[in-house]
Amino acid sequence: MTVQPADIEPPNSRATTGNWQRSRDFTFPERRPWSELGPDFTASWGRDEHGREDPEHVEIVGPTGSGKTYLMCTMLQDRMKARKTGTVLICTKPADRTIHKLGWPVVDSWDEVRQEPNCVFWPHTRRMGTTRRQYHEAKINDLLHHLWKPDANTIIAFDEVGYVESLSQESRALVQQYWREGRSLGITVAAMKQRPQGALRDMHSETYWAAVFPPKDRSDTERFAELLGAKRDWVPVLDDLSQERREFVIRHARSREAYISWVDMPLTPVKTPKRTPKWWRG
Repeated sequence: MTVQPADIEPPNSRATTGNWQRSRDFTFPERRPWSELGPDFTASWGRDEHGREDPEHVEIVGPTGSGKTYLMCTMLQDRMKARKTGTVLICTKPADRTIHKLGWPVVDSWDEVRQEPNCVFWPHTRRMGTTRRQYHEAKINDLLHHLWKPDANTIIAFDEVGYVESLSQESRALVQQYWREGRSLGITVAAMKQRPQGALRDMHSETYWAAVFPPKDRSDTERFAELLGAKRDWVPVLDDLSQERREFVIRHARSREAYISWVDMPLTPVKTPKRTPKWWRG
């Protein structure tokens, strides 16, 4: 499998526009803390207007330390509590205290994943450089091949999708396949990335939900804003976000609803239920 260059976001930011007049119908998003907004998000995420299951991919973009890992873990934990949705969170960082707060089993093989409907797939290694990347590539590609099943009804989350895409052409092609075709198998993809540039365009074109934290680099602000809509509308919104409170904008592409929010509650460990989907046993 080969990913075409046209499918990858260019590394440079878009050109700056001189016209910052807002659209006539644009309304500045309301501020709502996650303790109020979260339950509504959990109830609607992955359901159509009639309440039927309809997988919806999620992207979370923001610089290191912005709060995106805490937001993703909160989303996944809330979804597990409310709807018992099976989730595999693929983690590649050397360490992350936030992910441990989930309380989910940490595994590194397909045999272990099959026994845990909610788990963190975390292939630890002391290897360095190229051999470390090769180890991650083999482990993650094997997992993605096994998870590709009809009626999966599973969330596949990436703690840093850009790193996974960079491991090899095969890894990038697999991630692209999940973005483009996963919904037909009942697979929801949730992914974090520090910058939109360099990512597969599918991460933006195939997602219904986008959560955007303000970038630290001013040159990135316009591209971050484009993930939400017109630059002239969203750049002022991103400029208004509080980095100290770790505010973000969350927007649903289909309904066009958008809010400014921040996670105002602790992430508490929850023991996952022992409920192995039938297809995992095969």
